[in-house]
Amino acid sequence: MIQPISSGWSSAREYVTNNFSLKLFALCFSLGLFAYFHGQGDNHQRTVRFDVIARLPPDSAKWALLTALPSAIGVTLKGPIGTIDRLSQNSAPLELDLRSGNRKQVTFNERLFSLPPDVTVLLIDPPSIDLEWQAVVEREIPLEVAMTGQPQEGFVVKGEPVVSPGKLVATGPSSIVQVLQFASLEPFNLTGLTEGVHRRRIKVNAPPERVKFRGPEPTSSDNAVVVNVTVTIARHMSEMKFVNRPVSVVGVPAGFSNPSYVDVTVVGPPEVIQALRAEQVVPRADVGALPGFTAKDNKRGSRTVKLSVDLARADVEVQPPTVTVRW
Repeated sequence: MIQPISSGWSSAREYVTNNFSLKLFALCFSLGLFAYFHGQGDNHQRTVRFDVIARLPPDSAKWALLTALPSAIGVTLKGPIGTIDRLSQNSAPLELDLRSGNRKQVTFNERLFSLPPDVTVLLIDPPSIDLEWQAVVEREIPLEVAMTGQPQEGFVVKGEPVVSPGKLVATGPSSIVQVLQFASLEPFNLTGLTEGVHRRRIKVNAPPERVKFRGPEPTSSDNAVVVNVTVTIARHMSEMKFVNRPVSVVGVPAGFSNPSYVDVTVVGPPEVIQALRAEQVVPRADVGALPGFTAKDNKRGSRTVKLSVDLARADVEVQPPTVTVRW
């Protein structure tokens, strides 16, 4: 009795172990195939995002879209999981044709999507979008440049920077263009500049959304408008005022002036002004240098004479600038 049972177990074991790897592969393949077809037949729900591409009116159109369109919309689908997986990975973008410029609303429905017959649409978010259009206008606006950095020590910016051209044309929706005060430029870097006139080509900063800038100058490689900016750098000057300096009359004997004292303001480099002493500031009324003055005029007379002050590397302003000299 024991021998038949042992023989049976031996036969069963041989049946199972014979070509075991091939049988294991067949079993796994069958299970996988069953799971695949079973999954294909089940209905599943999933939200798939579809990119939105809008075809807008050309630049020459008289209307502009103000509504911000979503970059994608969510569509909840029901169908075989395998099909929905493929749609999720390779969904075709949704194209909106808005070139006419007169559509007031876009309504999303399942006819807009290329879907397999075994997939149905349950929900679209958002279901629709209201569109707002506005007239396109053109307007000239001034340019404004900012400066950054500092010139070399001892030098300063003289006057205001000159922008050429000073204006450009802004094109876009009227509600945006009409409130633009100016177009800003990239900063003009002053770092290390010394005396002289410095010219550079500077880009205009990007315009607000839905607005375009147009200038007379060619645009740069990245389509930014470029203008010329000129900055003048001068030496830093100091100023000192000398009050009640006596007028020196020359060219006639015993001459005297009215007024006899004047105020003198001296402007020049700091090192010159700091070293200046009051006795060096001498306002002179040179009667002998007047046009038409001759020696016979020395006897007696009076003339109006413009004052002068001889100083090197400095500009001088005298108040009053003229005096009356009598002799």
